[in-house]
Amino acid sequence: GRALRFAADPQKADREVVLEAVRQHGGALVYAADPLMADPLLSPEAVAVNPFAVQGSSCLVCSVFELSAVEGTFSFRVAVGLSGKEFAGDLPHSSTLGDLGRCILASALDQKQCFY
Repeated sequence: GRALRFAADPQKADREVVLEAVRQHGGALVYAADPLMADPLLSPEAVAVNPFAVQGSSCLVCSVFELSAVEGTFSFRVAVGLSGKEFAGDLPHSSTLGDLGRCILASALDQKQCFY
């Protein structure tokens, strides 16, 4: 978070490094490179509602390798984390990318499976 203040300039200009810093402490954004400070997706408010950037959570690495529309639903298969653990599920056609993100995160945390 606040350690971004002491980071080298290349790290202050790295979007992923800054995202992680803002996830840990919203005020860290003031230490980012100027172009990133103006990025609306890195604002503490945007990070707070991003299901992939919840403060205090581990950064979720996710690969969606199958996505299809079948009978009113979106079916998906994803690999999560560096281990590549696979999850599959279905979401209603009205679902958003944020819904998919929350579903994947919940599955990765073993909170629920995403079948509707």
